[in-house]
Amino acid sequence: MTRRVLLLASLVCALSCQKQKDSFIILHTDVNCDVPRVYQLRITITNDGLADQKTVPETASAELGFPSSLVLDLASSRSGVVQLVIEAIDDKHNLIGQGTASGQIDQGNSLDIPVQIAATVAGTVVTTPDTGGTASLDGGAAVDAGPATTTDALATSSGTPGIPFLQVAAGTQSTCGVRTDGSLWCWGDNTYGQLRLSGSSSRLTPSQLLGPPSQQVACGQTHCCGLRTDGTLSCWGYNASGQLGSTTAAPSGQQVDVAGAWLEVATGSYQSCGIRSDFTLWCWGDNANGQLGSGTTMAASQPTQVAGDGWKQVSSSYLHTCAVKQDGTLWCWGINANLQLGDAQYHPSPSQVAGSDWLQVTTGLYHTCATRADGSLLCWGGNISGQLGNAAVPVDPTGATSKTADPVLVAGTWSTIAAGQSHTCGIQPDKSLWCWGDNAQGQLGDNTLLAKSEPNQVVVAGQTWEQVAAGAEHTCAVATGGAVWCWGANLGGQLGLGSSGAPKEFPARVVQ
Repeated sequence: MTRRVLLLASLVCALSCQKQKDSFIILHTDVNCDVPRVYQLRITITNDGLADQKTVPETASAELGFPSSLVLDLASSRSGVVQLVIEAIDDKHNLIGQGTASGQIDQGNSLDIPVQIAATVAGTVVTTPDTGGTASLDGGAAVDAGPATTTDALATSSGTPGIPFLQVAAGTQSTCGVRTDGSLWCWGDNTYGQLRLSGSSSRLTPSQLLGPPSQQVACGQTHCCGLRTDGTLSCWGYNASGQLGSTTAAPSGQQVDVAGAWLEVATGSYQSCGIRSDFTLWCWGDNANGQLGSGTTMAASQPTQVAGDGWKQVSSSYLHTCAVKQDGTLWCWGINANLQLGDAQYHPSPSQVAGSDWLQVTTGLYHTCATRADGSLLCWGGNISGQLGNAAVPVDPTGATSKTADPVLVAGTWSTIAAGQSHTCGIQPDKSLWCWGDNAQGQLGDNTLLAKSEPNQVVVAGQTWEQVAAGAEHTCAVATGGAVWCWGANLGGQLGLGSSGAPKEFPARVVQ
């Protein structure tokens, strides 16, 4: 079969145009005869622990010709082993071909790599939005639930369904998730490298972070941490306060390994905490309000042990931290301006909250909520937007009267909970999902922008829920079957819908 020979003129420049100090790849691509017409190439580049994705061209407008050559810059003049995965996409955003290549590059030099693209199983939708960015993914198109009318699930999307998600974590303007195969995916704002992708451009749909399989991810304001299945831990993103567990800032997109064997990780605004395999608790990063639990206000760029042992679960929020021990006791420390520690005192080290049958705790900006062994849910602290979930506590936007140190009961029985900046969400044993509190960005998912002071059900027809994550002003949840749905603020593309800007007041399924 004869192919047209076309040069992607907009992407290939003469070698004399390249700055000699920059490393770059000259990629020579060709396709097997069984590959249908190709309109785009999606290229994943991995080098020196960094992963980036490029979509060529960014907007599909015409069939590409082969053989072809294109130049790919390696940011920061990197060197060493380079691995590439090249995926061919047709005019309907289907993945129709794939090839791999690798090579060794020296700093400031170029590397010629040939790759042959072979046909793949037809029908895998990758959805490369024509947004001018480089966002891309392997799954179906985003589905908008509208006001509780959609019956969509993974199996009803066009094309082959993606691998189900196991867990999702929501930061300020970014989101990450772990799939059942251990692969880690992130989307949204990447200004500080919090997506662990080189450069600072946002990703409007999930992009895969290459590396060993993961079991958990946690996202703070501008950084994230990932726990691998072998118990090792790494963090990436902004590191001004040492929240990555390193004394030096990592380049954008570079992860930092945190010493130790770990069972769980939690992230706050500019701090991180984790429980090690011996059930000791460690925190690092910003400590201006005593949120590391060390008894001081000194920041720590290396994990610092919190007094005590037998820790089971930890939640670190904006300026305070709480954790549950295996004996059912609950302890909190850090800022207490809104009584979120459960009393009226400032505690730079753990202070016990009354009770001995606590199961799970979650921390917001002004408030704390925790479940007990009988499934009951109690919340305390600031109630500026109704985030305590009990209408008996006044809602006062000034914060003057809307706070309590006494835990108040939230109606219902609860399996899991999550707190955002000023809103709270929880899943009940029947797998129904409920949210309450601030709703200025639609983060309650009820098709309004009105705050709610009591649990309000999030309804997507045909869906039940397994896990929920509350970000600053957006919410994401994993549905039964593994689809991820998000709603609320979307300024950084954190909803994973292929677009950014206007918020969503009701759930929309993340492109996958």
